Amino acid sequence: MSRRKAAAHVEVVDGLRGIAVLLVVLFHLYLLSFWVIPIPGTGGSHTFEFIQSCGNLGVELFFFLSAFCLFYPHAKVMVNGAPVPTMRHYTYRRAIKILPSYWLCIILILLFLPDLYPISSRIGTPKDLLLHFFFLHNLFPDTRSSINLVLWSLGVEVQFYVVFPLLARAFRWKPWLTFAGMLAVAIGYRTWVRQHSLTGFDVDHWNNQLPAFFDLFAFGMLTAYLLVWVRNRGAATVALRTLFTVIGVASFALMLYGFDWLYDNRFAENAGTLWRSENRQWLAATFAGITLGFTFAATPIRRLIANPVLTFLSVISYNLYLWHQIVGLVVRDHIYRASTPTPTDDAHWRMPYFCISFGLSILTATVITYGFERPLLNRGVRGVYRQVREFFTSSRGAAAGPIEELQPAAASDFP
Repeated sequence: MSRRKAAAHVEVVDGLRGIAVLLVVLFHLYLLSFWVIPIPGTGGSHTFEFIQSCGNLGVELFFFLSAFCLFYPHAKVMVNGAPVPTMRHYTYRRAIKILPSYWLCIILILLFLPDLYPISSRIGTPKDLLLHFFFLHNLFPDTRSSINLVLWSLGVEVQFYVVFPLLARAFRWKPWLTFAGMLAVAIGYRTWVRQHSLTGFDVDHWNNQLPAFFDLFAFGMLTAYLLVWVRNRGAATVALRTLFTVIGVASFALMLYGFDWLYDNRFAENAGTLWRSENRQWLAATFAGITLGFTFAATPIRRLIANPVLTFLSVISYNLYLWHQIVGLVVRDHIYRASTPTPTDDAHWRMPYFCISFGLSILTATVITYGFERPLLNRGVRGVYRQVREFFTSSRGAAAGPIEELQPAAASDFP
C-alpha cells in the first residue's frame, strides 16, 4: 500500500464527515430562517432547498462513518493480520472523544441558557440529567429533545459503542453473515414500527432508536472491510480507477436523487420519517458506493470530497454539531432579531440571520475544538492537567521575580 493511497482514504472519510455536519447545519438553520440558498448563475430560479430541507439525513451519514471508523482497525486485522485493538484502548478513545465536549455543552446550557430547551416537567430535572448522563435520554419522548435538541443522536451513538465489540467480533468471524443479520434487524424493526404508525404509535420516536440504524452501521463496517481488501489488491486498484470513479460519482448522484425524492414528498404526513424508514438501507448503500468510489477514484474527482474546506469542517464537526442550533437560537432571540413577531416572516432578515448564525457556529466550534477537545485528545486528561498546572506554576514564578523564576528552571535540569 502506498502512503498516497492511505492518505487518500483518510481524506475522503474526513471529507464525508464534513459533508455530514454541513448537511445538519444547513437543515437546522433553514428551519430557523426559511432562507433558501440560490444556485449561483440561475438568477434564483433554482435553489439548494432540496438539500437544505433534507439535511437531517446528515445524521445517517454520521452513523455510517462512525461504524466505518470503528471497524477500520478490525478490517486491517482481517486482511493484514494486524493486532486486534484492545478493549481498554477502544473504551478510552471513545470516552475521551465523546464525554468532555458533551458534558461541557450540557453544563454551559444549564448554567447560562436554562430556558433554551426546557427540561421535562413530567419527570423532573434530576431524572432528566441522569438519563443524559447514561446516554439513555433518547429512549423516552420527554427527554429525547430536552436540554439540547441534537443530543438524541449521541444516545444512539453511545449505545452502538456498547454493542460494537460484540458485533466486531462476529464480523471478523463471519462478515457477510453478520452484515446480513444486522440488515435484517434494521429492516424488520422499522417494518414493525411502520405497522403501528396509524394507531397513535410515535413512529418518529421509535424509528430513531438503535435497531433502526443497524443497516447504516452494517454498511459502514462492510465498507471498511471492502476498502482494506480492495486497497491490498495493489496494481488492480489503479487499473480499475475509472470504474471506481464511475461508482463514486453515480453513488453521489443517487444520494442527491434521494434528497430530491424526499423533498418532493415533504408535505405528506410523516413524510420524512416514513421515507427514511423505507429507504434507509438504500441510502446506506449509496454512502458505501461514495466512500469506496471516491477513495480509489482519479485524483481530480477525489478532491471534490477530499478538500481542505470539508476536512476543516470534519475536524470541528463534533462541536459544530453540538452547538450550531444553540447558536442559531441565541442569534435569533438576542443578537439579530427580526422585525416581525414570527422571525421567518421577515424576508429581509433571513439571509443576514443565516450568515451570522453560520459564521458564529463555525467560530464557536473552532474555539471549543482547538481550545478544549483536541488538547484532551492529544494529551489526555492527565496531560492537560499537568500542562495547566505547569502554566500556573510558571506564572506564579514569573510574578515572583527573576531569582525565583530561574530556580525552577535550574532544578529541572537535574531531576
